[in-house]
Amino acid sequence: MNKLAVLAFAVLLFLSSMMWYLANGSLNDYLKSQVILQSEYYSDQQVTLLSADFSNNTGTTSFNDFSLSNIEGLTQPQLFIINNISAQLAEVPTQQLYSPSMQKKTTTIVHIKEVRFDNLQAWSEEFKTTTSGETNIEIVLKKISMQLAKDYPALYPQISAELYAKLYPERSEKLALEDLNTKKIVQEIEINQAVLASNEAKYKKRLLGKAQTRIIITSVIIEQLTLTIIKNNKTITKHLQNVELGSFGGENGLASNQLGGELLKKILAKLINTEQTKAVKIETNI
Repeated sequence: MNKLAVLAFAVLLFLSSMMWYLANGSLNDYLKSQVILQSEYYSDQQVTLLSADFSNNTGTTSFNDFSLSNIEGLTQPQLFIINNISAQLAEVPTQQLYSPSMQKKTTTIVHIKEVRFDNLQAWSEEFKTTTSGETNIEIVLKKISMQLAKDYPALYPQISAELYAKLYPERSEKLALEDLNTKKIVQEIEINQAVLASNEAKYKKRLLGKAQTRIIITSVIIEQLTLTIIKNNKTITKHLQNVELGSFGGENGLASNQLGGELLKKILAKLINTEQTKAVKIETNI
């Protein structure tokens, strides 16, 4: 009996030590690892991040010296770098969202008031081996979009359908024909409230998936954006200030594992949009 008591005390002491470590020692390491893992997973490029530091007093996390490597074979080593990223939690940082699931569990939504990039420097360059003359930014953006569509097909139905058709080319024509043969010309309008509620729950379940933690970001801002474009034997640089990337997540939020891909996607899309403005095209003789 005494041996059991000693064992129980030892286990309790161990668990208490682990909880202290998780609360004080590993949160910053966890946040840093998530930024690196998600960025590398979606972009298929190497990522470095010097540090992550969460302040419990202010509810702010600071990420320092982020860099996304460039595609191999190009002149620049990095696709873009960011000196500092700060993420400020909202005054009410968490809430519970009911998500229909087999487990009948609720989903925790983490509300981030603002994500701010202090200084983002990017390099755009044509990838010579592509027949379409795509830039490094366009190639990486395509990779990210494809991976997001694979992981969250309900949110990217068009890309998901294209991926499905490529994977199963023999099925696409058959499925199209079946759809034409069986589709009703006039569809019935459902009015039963129970059926409507059930259909809405099923649709919501498809959108939310199995994620138990979701994230909403109210605002994303780049304070200083510098884009260097290397094209047609010319190098030009564009400077933008206070670039707003909008909000993320809507009312249901993004799956926590999805956030890295969506942020990268929005940043790269903004860089492409900047490069494709009329003034830049004239300067690069496109």
